[in-house]
Amino acid sequence: MTESDLAQRLLDAHVAHEVAALRGVRFLDLVTGEIDFALSNGRELTLDQVMPRDLIKDVALKYVSTFRLPGAIPEVVAAIATRLKAHPANRTPLGKVVSRPRATELIEALVEMRTLREQVLRSLADNSGVQAGVGTLVRGTAKGAVDSGRRFADNLPGGAFGFSVAERVAGRMAGSVKGTQVGAAVDQSARELAERGAGALLGYLSDTAATSVSDHEVRDALLEAWDTLATRPLSEIVDLIDDEQLVAVFVGLYQVWLDVRDSAYLAALIDTGVDYFFDTYGSFTLVALLEEWGLGRDDLVEEALRFGPPVIEALAEAGVLERLVRRRLSSFYDSPEARALLG
Repeated sequence: MTESDLAQRLLDAHVAHEVAALRGVRFLDLVTGEIDFALSNGRELTLDQVMPRDLIKDVALKYVSTFRLPGAIPEVVAAIATRLKAHPANRTPLGKVVSRPRATELIEALVEMRTLREQVLRSLADNSGVQAGVGTLVRGTAKGAVDSGRRFADNLPGGAFGFSVAERVAGRMAGSVKGTQVGAAVDQSARELAERGAGALLGYLSDTAATSVSDHEVRDALLEAWDTLATRPLSEIVDLIDDEQLVAVFVGLYQVWLDVRDSAYLAALIDTGVDYFFDTYGSFTLVALLEEWGLGRDDLVEEALRFGPPVIEALAEAGVLERLVRRRLSSFYDSPEARALLG
């Protein structure tokens, strides 16, 4: 038997051995053995030893700042969002998705942002466009919306007054519009009145309510609003945006992201974030790091057994598995070193 024949027979046997180890019940032994070996060594190696932070920064900057993103991303994401928007699960009440204790925690965090609250109210009061928009809402306020909003407004100083004005304006509008020309004149007058009233109300909230409303009052008002929303299905919120608007939102966000990703600001954030992660976890062993993030041996074995067998079987049925293993091993058996040993 020549060296070449012996090398080929050894390669065939080795390939058969490796393929058999990847399939069937032997795969469990292979997975558990490899994971146990990796974990035993991972108890001695730290993150700083095996992963230089500068490499992580380079990779993060590459994929965040310079990696070419396909232009179809916003359309694809929007198409997925459109399907999710139409899903029957949106009939679920909001309160079934987000519990009241979680909503309460978020509201309490927002209530504590007193400085932000004051600044937002002052900015709204000074914005003529917002005044016009609020005026439009005041003019078009429906009876049901007024009833729902009154419960919220009653908890805010000046809120009840503002809603009473809105009701009077809305009632005057409904009773005055009779003919086309008369209706147009009344509509113009009502629009101007509503916008002036909206500006005055926003100004009042800016100058008075921003500093006089207690955190407790704001908290109770927001919880009142939440309790009303929690009983409504998610579809009522989701349907406020139609499909075309949804696509436009994602396209707009994508364009904003393209601008932000090229900025020095984002690069600085990434640099700081990576440094913090390594400053915090760099001295952790690899096993301790996995445990810190809630991953243990059983999790690794479970996921390997979840994804490994179906992928391997698909490769085997397509005739690819054996070729992959043979391609990996043949370079050794064809090497001068192997031929010398066989000779």
